[in-house]
Amino acid sequence: MSSTPSARVPAEPVGLRLVNEQLGTEPLVVHAHGHHRNHPHWPPIRDAFFRSAPATIGPSARVTVITCNNGAQAMGLLERGLEHLGVPYRVGGQGVRDWVNARDKPRTIRALLDTIDTPYVLYADSRDALILGNPEILVDRFEDHFATGIVFGADRLSWPPLPRFKRFERAMAAGQPGDCHYLNGGTWIGRTAFCRDLFAAALEIPAAPEAPDSEQGILRTLWMERPSDIALDYRCRMFQNIGFVAAPIFRIDTGHTTDDT
Repeated sequence: MSSTPSARVPAEPVGLRLVNEQLGTEPLVVHAHGHHRNHPHWPPIRDAFFRSAPATIGPSARVTVITCNNGAQAMGLLERGLEHLGVPYRVGGQGVRDWVNARDKPRTIRALLDTIDTPYVLYADSRDALILGNPEILVDRFEDHFATGIVFGADRLSWPPLPRFKRFERAMAAGQPGDCHYLNGGTWIGRTAFCRDLFAAALEIPAAPEAPDSEQGILRTLWMERPSDIALDYRCRMFQNIGFVAAPIFRIDTGHTTDDT
């Protein structure tokens, strides 16, 4: 897939600079998925971000930030972080009771996509993700490094842990550095028109019977059907999933968000 590169807007030096010293990259979105005991890096990153100076980045003509939040007590961290940066966002799923990711997440995202008129859309989970700086940076990195319709964050674990998915993911990750080789649906950026089509297709695919509550099986099925249109951010240029990462591979700096990684 291809598109004409959009006009670049210099990134404001705000937020938090997180360096993955293992890969030499500076991910801008951090996702602390999994059980709390399995992401020891999360509290230092989260707390340093909220100690950074508030900003007023404002809206973007290139990318819209979206999330799903039905109002459950644990939700809303992403939105608080975006308000800290002065970045507007759109929320779907408010008031949905008995939320099931496999059913409600794809249809909520699909409905949100119909409200967006920017060429790109950025998604992150409400409960356990933070965007550390100007989302414009992610558009630049997408255009510099990817030619697909959507890029998902990469994870250390394959979930649901089914052989048919893991075999495919390992084959796609052949030769990639690090150990984040598996799709995680909690963070992604994509071309809006493509994402409308992708999540419309997601509504027609049943969840994996071995994990009926998870949308991950749906997303992996779509990836297997469209391998040239979907990519993972193996080098963590944009997204960093920190669940199950224990090694001391991160450096945290405040007030220095760059767009040259």
